[in-house]
Amino acid sequence: MQQPLTHKTNYYSDLCAISDFQQKRAMIRKFFILLAISIMLGGCANGYKQFYKPANGVTPESIARMRANPPPETPLVERIPPINGSAAMDAYSKRGYILIGSAEFNSSRSESENSAIEQGKAVGADLVVILNPQYAGSESSVIPITTPTTSTTYSTGSATAYGKGGVVTAYGNGTSTTYGTTTNFIPVTIHRTNYSAGYFIKQKTILGVQARDLNDKERQELGTNKGVVITLIVDDSPAFKADLLPGDIVISINETPISSMSQLSKSILERSGNLITLGIIRNGRSINLPVQLNQ
Repeated sequence: MQQPLTHKTNYYSDLCAISDFQQKRAMIRKFFILLAISIMLGGCANGYKQFYKPANGVTPESIARMRANPPPETPLVERIPPINGSAAMDAYSKRGYILIGSAEFNSSRSESENSAIEQGKAVGADLVVILNPQYAGSESSVIPITTPTTSTTYSTGSATAYGKGGVVTAYGNGTSTTYGTTTNFIPVTIHRTNYSAGYFIKQKTILGVQARDLNDKERQELGTNKGVVITLIVDDSPAFKADLLPGDIVISINETPISSMSQLSKSILERSGNLITLGIIRNGRSINLPVQLNQ
């Protein structure tokens, strides 16, 4: 009578083993699901590096020529809300900065500010302007996950034989295993965010202005094609110290007529470090303005 008890104990032990296997299988399945999700959600190591674009015409050589000082070990960092691009550029231009490149991208993963700063170091920026990240919405999808499956069947039985010697009963058990796969579709909601940053250097300022050519209306009013309009003055520049103002129209340098922005730039560069006289028109009145240019 002890043998059946022994087989019941073995049956219980097998069930425990099967239960333990199923738990491990569930853990493995969960691991693969989480791995697939992390791969799908994962992006580039540094979005600011991957999506960085130099400003038009900017090269490492031109940066070296334009910059006022060697690049710092760590660039200055400023954070601003998304605002009108032209207004932001004018604000930094007034402070003597020039844009050398930018990065703009959309990501489902969180991008750290350190990534933007590291890219700033890589391109030699003096200033990194990080726009506050903006939530861009979400999108839903499903991930198909195929995992291996194993099904174990436990069987037990007995047989009785009758003979001259009496009745003999035999007991036995066994297992069979079936292998296969199963595919589960895991719903995933991905939240996306817009990231952007601008990279600037402090530029050399010989005069310290931004200007444009005259438009047709201004040419008619002035009665001439000669002259350029000052649109921006860099703080603490020679133009700033000489009281040149936005809206002034430069018509000459040392009595040499100026007819275009390109001619103004060339003439200023040729006279760097010198004292010059700008002929300007301000509110319809002609003024000769002495300006000491930087080297």
